[in-house]
Amino acid sequence: LLLWAELQYLDGDIESADASYRASVKSAHDHKFLQEEALALELHGIFLIENNMVTEGLQQLQIARDKYIKWGAIKKAGAVEDFIDLA
Repeated sequence: LLLWAELQYLDGDIESADASYRASVKSAHDHKFLQEEALALELHGIFLIENNMVTEGLQQLQIARDKYIKWGAIKKAGAVEDFIDLA
C-alpha cells in the first residue's frame, strides 16, 4: 500500500495517493507493524505538507516521531523532529 501511495503521488493522483497513505497507516497499525506504521506516517506527513495541508502533516510527523521512539529508532526520531522544526 505504501509503495502504491508513493507511485500515485509521483503520477500526480493526489486524492488516490492520500487514500493509499491512510490505508497503509491503518494496515500497519492493525497488524501491529510498528516500524511500517512509523514510516507510513512519516511519508504521509511529508506528502501532506508538500500539498499545503501543513497542520495535518505536522500531526502525522509528530505521531511518526513517537512511533520511532517507541520502536527504539532514536536517531530516526531525531531526524523527523528536525524536519518538523523546518516546516
